[in-house]
Amino acid sequence: MVVRTAMKKSFEQIPFNPARWPFFYGWMILFWGIIGIILSVPGQTTGVSAFIEPLIKDLGIGRFEISIAYGIGTFCSSFLITPSGKLFDRIGARWMGFASCLILGLVLLALSQADHLVRTISGVLPEQIGLVSLLSFLFFMLRLSGQGVLTMSSRNMVMKWFDHHRGLASGISGAAVSFGFSYTPAIFSGMISVRGWSGTWLLLGVLLIILFAPLLLLFFRDNPEASGLIPDGRKHHPKSQAETVRRQFTLKEARSTLPFWAFTLTMSLQALVLTANTFHVESIFTLAGMDGAQGFAIFRPIAVTSIVVTLLGGWLSDRTELRWMLATMLAAMAVNLVGLTWLAPGWPIACLILGGGVANGLFGILMSVTWPRFYGREHLGAVSGFCMTFMVIFSAIGPAIYSGILKYTEGYALGNLSCLAAALLLLTLSSRAKNPQHTP
Repeated sequence: MVVRTAMKKSFEQIPFNPARWPFFYGWMILFWGIIGIILSVPGQTTGVSAFIEPLIKDLGIGRFEISIAYGIGTFCSSFLITPSGKLFDRIGARWMGFASCLILGLVLLALSQADHLVRTISGVLPEQIGLVSLLSFLFFMLRLSGQGVLTMSSRNMVMKWFDHHRGLASGISGAAVSFGFSYTPAIFSGMISVRGWSGTWLLLGVLLIILFAPLLLLFFRDNPEASGLIPDGRKHHPKSQAETVRRQFTLKEARSTLPFWAFTLTMSLQALVLTANTFHVESIFTLAGMDGAQGFAIFRPIAVTSIVVTLLGGWLSDRTELRWMLATMLAAMAVNLVGLTWLAPGWPIACLILGGGVANGLFGILMSVTWPRFYGREHLGAVSGFCMTFMVIFSAIGPAIYSGILKYTEGYALGNLSCLAAALLLLTLSSRAKNPQHTP
């Protein structure tokens, strides 16, 4: 163990020692952490959405079949995120970020050749079964490497480098990522119109493998201590709400606390609501008697609101108890769901923008700040990875549940009302989600 730790520390100082950087290297970590999360976009629903229509048209696959393949891939990937988090705790952000970026690039290369690959396996399986099976596997690898491991590694790395300014760093990261993600569909759509879906995935894969994976290996660092530094670059005197971590919780110990489940279930519910309603947004607006295109237009004001809330919430999270921010997020989710349930021009649209923007903004802050503050940094990968497992499962089943509700009730109201009831139930528990570091 001592030898492995010493080797890890020496590797963290190759090819340069962050301690000799002209300013605190944590700000470089913040920059590259943002880059790492943005690089995961091809593995996020936001990035994949631009490819769905071209794939349906060119591969001859139905909308239901490609949805099933995407759901299977996402659901299966969730079960490897917690083990990946434990591996992150062992080998660090540098290797995990490099490997996940490299694998994501290779998966995009494979996806770019999906039409050729399905012809190759057509001699073994019927064409449609082979196509769904192939896409399920590729989506599994895409979601695991992109949405799962690369995102987790980049986010956790940033949180390890900051303590007193952790909320500020999270706010800056969240705002930058929200801005980047909001423009992704338009950028990818433009690339597809010029290069086609195959050429676009091919170009993205090559860039990830040749350019960005080596850059992550060069600039990523797991923690400041391995480079002879401390979080924030210097010690700070405790403020009114500053949290001193006295105990490093294992995953098993974290799971035994109420705050862990209060935050995990809230994040998972938000993932379900966001994914399901984003997936069906055009249908939701059409059923409400509006132009389906208005559903896509609503993303921009929600993103603007989210950016403002993220910056404010990041600053506020360093100065207040996180349980009150959790309660605010749940209240915002309730407002958003009320707007979705009774969707129409006027106040329901305002509810969508305000509730959705606040909930999305606080989601990014709490997902980053909660785990190191409540449970320490030593097992951060395992603890945050277990939460992400639940989030990915909920995001995988959300669109399917809403599809079933639409089929049998000819609307989505039952799904939104059920989620509203769950949000209000969690809201009643939020005041008890105190920092376990304060529990004797």
